[in-house]
Amino acid sequence: MTRREFFQSILKTASAIAIGVYFIGEKVSPRKFIRAVRQKKYPGSIKPLSDINTEGKWNG
Repeated sequence: MTRREFFQSILKTASAIAIGVYFIGEKVSPRKFIRAVRQKKYPGSIKPLSDINTEGKWNG
């Protein structure tokens, strides 16, 4: 094996290992996430529950 072939084989092996480490690192690294801002009060008006025995206009 010549010196050139030896260095080419070393470079191929190193690049294969680097690509493998990169893909494994992508899967292992924690993902970025965005936290939702918690609202201080309920957004909108609160209505009392209606009678469950009467049918609504969207029922069947």
